[in-house]
Order: sequence, then C-alpha cells, then structure tokens
Amino acid sequence: MEKYELILKRLLELPGSLPAGQDQIRIVCPVCKNVKAKCYVGVNKRIFQEQGKKILGYDCKHCLFQGNVGPKFFKTLGIEMDKDILDSMKFHRENIKTVNPVTKMEKLDIKIPDFIRPEDKFKIDYLSKRFGRKVTIQDIKKYKIVVNFRDLYQVNNLNLFSNLDPNDKEYEKKKNYLKFLGNEFSNHFVGMLSVDNNKINLRNIDSEKLKTKRYMVHVINKNIGNPYMYMPDIPVDLLASEPVINMAEGNYDIIGAKELFFLNESYDNVFVAIGTRAAYKRVLNQILKMTGFLNAKINIFADYDNDATDIESEEGLKWYKELFKDYRCLFSEINIIYNVAKYKDEKGVEHFSKDFGDLSKPVTVKSIVI
Repeated sequence: MEKYELILKRLLELPGSLPAGQDQIRIVCPVCKNVKAKCYVGVNKRIFQEQGKKILGYDCKHCLFQGNVGPKFFKTLGIEMDKDILDSMKFHRENIKTVNPVTKMEKLDIKIPDFIRPEDKFKIDYLSKRFGRKVTIQDIKKYKIVVNFRDLYQVNNLNLFSNLDPNDKEYEKKKNYLKFLGNEFSNHFVGMLSVDNNKINLRNIDSEKLKTKRYMVHVINKNIGNPYMYMPDIPVDLLASEPVINMAEGNYDIIGAKELFFLNESYDNVFVAIGTRAAYKRVLNQILKMTGFLNAKINIFADYDNDATDIESEEGLKWYKELFKDYRCLFSEINIIYNVAKYKDEKGVEHFSKDFGDLSKPVTVKSIVI
C-alpha cells in the first residue's frame, strides 16, 4: 500500500468519513464541521505529480477550506502521522514555476525587518488576536508586516524627508510633522507593505494623538505612481490548471481568508487586497497581466455591511453583476462570499462579524455564484 493510501485509510477512521471513489474520500470539514462530510480528500490533479509521487489535496464543497494535505492539515484534524509519511507528501518548489507579482509595476527594493523589539510585543498580540493564532517572524515576512515603522526606514537606509522640497517655504513645518508621524507610526501603529513596496497601510492600535485616524497610508517614494494593491509574499504556479484568484477590500480580510481556508501553500491561489471597493476591476486587470489566469475561479470576500440585507436578492447582487458583466465569460466561476455570523459584545448587543478581518470573531460563510 502506497503512503498516500495509508493517509486516506487513516482519515477514513475519523467519525463521519466516507469513501468517494478511486483515490478519494469524504470527511467532516474541520472548519465548517458540516455533518454531511462535504470535505473531499484525494489525489490532487491540479499540481505536477513529481516522478509519479501522489500529492493529496482537500476541498470542502460546503465552505472554502482547500489546499494540499500536510502537517497543518493533520494538526487541524487532531491526528498524528509518522514523519516518513509526512515527508512523502512534500513536493519540491523548484518544480513549480513562480511569478514575481510585480513584473508589470515599478517596485522598491525593501527588506522587512526580521526582529521584534520587546516594546512592540503588544503589536504582535494585536495581530495574533486578529489572525486567530500566534503570529511568528515567518508570518511577518510572508504577510509583509511593518511592526516598527522606524526600523523599516533604518534597515533599508531610507530618508523620511525625501519627498519634501527643501525650497518649500513650509519645509520645516512639513519636516516636523513627518517627524511626529514617524514617532506615532513607530510607537502606536502596525502596517503592511503594498505589492510594489512603496505604500504602508498602517493600523492605529493605541495612538491618542491620532485617535481619529483608524487607518493611514504612508508613501515612501511619491515619484512612483502605482495604484494601491496588497499581496502576501506567496509564490504562484503559472502552470496551475485550475487557478483561483482570491480578492478582498482590506489587507486583514484577505489574510483572514488565507488563514481560515488555505492552510498550505499549493501555489495555485492568488491573494490580493484592493484597498477600496471601486478598485476590483482595476486590480483584476493587473492580476491578469501578471499571471494570464484566464478561466480561473474568482472568490470575492465581500464586506457584508456594504451590501443589501438580502444578499441573495437581485438588488443585493446587482453591484457585483454589473461590475463583472464584461469579465464573466473569462472565468470559470465568480463567487461572492460573505461572513454572515453574529456575535454579542461585552454589553450583550448583537452585531454582524461583517467580514473576514478579525478571526477572533465567529465566521459563518454564505457563498453566492454570480
């Protein structure tokens, strides 16, 4: 019996698991926990099977939980596998052709600092709460997180005042304001770098002096005019037979979707945050330039509070149908995905979770194909 078959046999022992044809079974999804066992696990035919080795993938038909079987998958299910079996599931990255997601854009050469100061621990705690797990240095690099604004500038030998004109009569005033912002950003904000490494989208955690500013965007070089777009530093397989383009408005929303539904890097998914709702079409055009992913599946992780209460009505879907009407023929499927879960605050008042940006709040997925 081959090792992938041993894994399927072990998974069949889980309560509710069922056979589902050759080299495939069904299990109860560990994310949505649908009792009808709608999470399919089997040989992943979407990626290159090196030297005849079978790679297992999983795909829940009830929620969006999908990816390649590996240690995180087993940990999520609460089962242990022998190391030699886990090793058999690995595939080599050099066999995957990857794309630099900024080949069509001017990009700054910026290094994310790979250390965390003790005084910035509260920022890591904040991120960990939103991620629903402990954030690591690897996460900081992968998600291009700017924990300390000052450290980013110092590590990359950047000049905070490079955008200012020394001949401007208000030069000193603007310089002092930038110093003030730099201190506030360093001490009270956490940010993420845009795809071109030129814009930092900063979240205010505890600044009293800027308490009316929940989010702020800092531009490193104003001579670079790329529109805003955020993508985690995750390779993409240009030869994927069934690519998926995942989009959301906010950085935390696309990270939340990645963390919740895509445990392992199978390299056939693109993850992108667009900044504002009106930018979906512009960003989609840019993604197509980067990848050539026609006939891809598109997942839009939408903000529930932006749309009509009856999200399945013609009125509720009208905005998205109108937006994508000229693109519909290019893609295999376009899904609008909402988080319709409710929760109660400390005062007992009920709220919608609204989006996927804070995994400390409940998630209940409602997916609609347009």
